Amino acid sequence: MIFIKPKNLLEGEEVLYTPQLHWIYAIIPLVHFLLFAIVFFILWFAAGSFIKTIGYELTEMIRIGIKYLFLVMIPVVLLIVGWRVLKYVNTEYAVTNKRLIMKKGVLRISVSEIPTDRIESMYIYRNILGRIFHYGEICIFGIGGRKLKFIMVSRPHALRRKIVDIIEKNKLITVIHGSLPKPAPLAQPEPVQSEEPIYRYGTFVKVE
Repeated sequence: MIFIKPKNLLEGEEVLYTPQLHWIYAIIPLVHFLLFAIVFFILWFAAGSFIKTIGYELTEMIRIGIKYLFLVMIPVVLLIVGWRVLKYVNTEYAVTNKRLIMKKGVLRISVSEIPTDRIESMYIYRNILGRIFHYGEICIFGIGGRKLKFIMVSRPHALRRKIVDIIEKNKLITVIHGSLPKPAPLAQPEPVQSEEPIYRYGTFVKVE
């Protein structure tokens, strides 16, 4: 179900950019399982080389333990991958002209947001796989300690550039539509010298 749609936006708000959660988010448990499977096969074949040292019976017990552990992990990994796929489908990111929105969750839905005019700083983190497959994590800090984290988002640098562009555009709009400067005070007219005779105090002498 799509959450970020016109009826859930504010008045005068429009979606300018929709970052996508990278597809590798759904299958990364499967990648981890394949790495563990390689380790299991190495242990399986290594156990055969220690038959003369630890005995045939102990070697067979180790092999059976590895086999059953591998078989138990298969349904567990499939459940985890299925759950991650559901989370992948139900995660939405959006950048509007007023705020950043993140919606996630399957059974319980949580919506986080931060206004663009309250953003204080951003940082991007990318590991080796992120650099290869072009995904990363971008964390946005807002004024007052608010934080919004876009995890495993595709093209994080493009998202950062879009956010910066929106912030700069909003600053320009604020300056143009800001309050008008106060008018300069009118110059005070110079005092007109009186033509009345001036008298010195105490002597009442008329000055010509």
